[in-house]
Amino acid sequence: MDHDAVAQAHHLLRRGDVGAAIRHLVPALDASASRPQSLRLLARLALHQQDTALASRTLQAALAASPDDAELHALRAAAAKIAGDPDALEGAARRAVALDPGEPLATALLTEALRERLQVGEAIEVASACLARRPDDWGTRLARADALQFAGEAEAAERDARHAAGTGGSLQAVQMACSTLLYLDEPAPDTPAGAARPDAATVLARHRELAAAIPPLRLPPPPRGGDAPGTRPLRVALLSPDLRRHPVGQFVEPLLAAWDRERIRPFCYSDGVPDAASARLRARCNDWRDIRGEHDMRVIQRLREDRIDVLVDLAGHTHGSRPQVLASRCVPRQFGYLGYLFDTGFETCDGIIGDAFNLPPATRSARRPLRLPGSFLCYSPSADAPAVAARAARGERVFGSFNHLAKLSTRTIALWTRTVLAVPGARLVLCALGLADPATRERIQARFAEAGLPGGRLELRPPVTSSLPAFLAQYADVDIALDPLPFNGGTTTLQALWQGVPVLTLPGQRMAARSGLSILAAAGLSDWVAETEDDFVNRACHLADDGQARIAWRRGLRDRLRDAGSCDAGRFADRFARLLEDAVGA
Repeated sequence: MDHDAVAQAHHLLRRGDVGAAIRHLVPALDASASRPQSLRLLARLALHQQDTALASRTLQAALAASPDDAELHALRAAAAKIAGDPDALEGAARRAVALDPGEPLATALLTEALRERLQVGEAIEVASACLARRPDDWGTRLARADALQFAGEAEAAERDARHAAGTGGSLQAVQMACSTLLYLDEPAPDTPAGAARPDAATVLARHRELAAAIPPLRLPPPPRGGDAPGTRPLRVALLSPDLRRHPVGQFVEPLLAAWDRERIRPFCYSDGVPDAASARLRARCNDWRDIRGEHDMRVIQRLREDRIDVLVDLAGHTHGSRPQVLASRCVPRQFGYLGYLFDTGFETCDGIIGDAFNLPPATRSARRPLRLPGSFLCYSPSADAPAVAARAARGERVFGSFNHLAKLSTRTIALWTRTVLAVPGARLVLCALGLADPATRERIQARFAEAGLPGGRLELRPPVTSSLPAFLAQYADVDIALDPLPFNGGTTTLQALWQGVPVLTLPGQRMAARSGLSILAAAGLSDWVAETEDDFVNRACHLADDGQARIAWRRGLRDRLRDAGSCDAGRFADRFARLLEDAVGA
């Protein structure tokens, strides 16, 4: 009887009627005899429909009959994830993995949960144990790729993501296969490109190949009529899961604050969990759309109802984006900006917004580059940023970087090690979220030791999350900040400059490898832009030796940023509006 009920449910599913399949299986909850197959399928379907009440009731009944069933505990972990209960998720997933060390769903969920709790070393171990048994489990491989990238192991992360995209084919796997490419080292000028060090042209070709695997949605014909853009303000939708306490939210705020509403009418399509920063952004935007949990087709319907002229995607292939919305051409113009510093590969994208520094002539980072005058970023310094702290002209010199560990590429570690060793007695200070995890600290320490940096000259600090002022106050200990490659800092570079700390950068080919150049050149600080690795080390030594110059910079960098217009929201918003108006009119 149990087998027959499941067979009938599968017949209904093949017809696409999930609701009917659920209704057919629900009697198993009250059946006198145990129906384990029916209950397992019912639990899966309830989770698919995000009916947590039905899923919980079903799993409770199923576990009462089979308390040591690993798959049921894995489904309980999935239910906890939907319910937003991380403690229950971890407990259920650990129980499932204890019963079956290769249980794929539980392992993937546990790996994700551990990574989110910054237990990155254990996350990698858990995933690796499962993959030793099930090497083609793409969900676990994708979760491990995320953890490896978080730990700065770009090449291993890219291999896992590529494997996951090839075996699983999910949208998430395809997107991670794209994004991990941006963290791979670029080939040195005198070496050919390869799989571990692809050039920009190879990365672009791979993006186009992967994006072509994301199917567009079947859309009804667009509505006709309505007033033309030239007769009213341009309707611009900003689409992102990061309109919150996040660099994307920070850099969007100047636009929302300063756009002339006679020219631009902004709509914020927010796809993330709101916070205090979201509330501040929302106060600057009359047309705020909370689209969390909405189906892509509903999002497209809302874009059309709002008669959007331009969709500015702020996420690209990062977590929480809407790839099928982007692939479907639901508005007249679509542009990428800010949250993904490369061409997404979608044929429906009409351009990538940057500047002349990060999208130079003949760039391979974007097929259709759109260039803002000056830098592509406008900085809004925090009102409660601490005062610039004084540093002695003589004594120990300290290099520092507070960038995400994902940016610690092999070439970055080698270059920074050379730089620190070139200055007698100098130290390197790193502060990042991942350094809260002892296993991750050991991995980073080992990578620098392998490059030749003694442990006594490297300080690894856990994250400072109590407040932004407390985080920024750490620049009181740093003389010179080092920009990672090939994925430069953005927020961290501007924060360092605001706290009076010079930043050294070495531009690369790809857009993400030229953010430092964009920020420094636009502020008239090109002396800190190196041309080669040798030049990078030489400029670092010169800055380290010139204590009086460093003191002068600490006193004057804030004025330099203001005078250069790096914090001028009005000018930036005007330039951005003009760029969009020209692009739509073209």
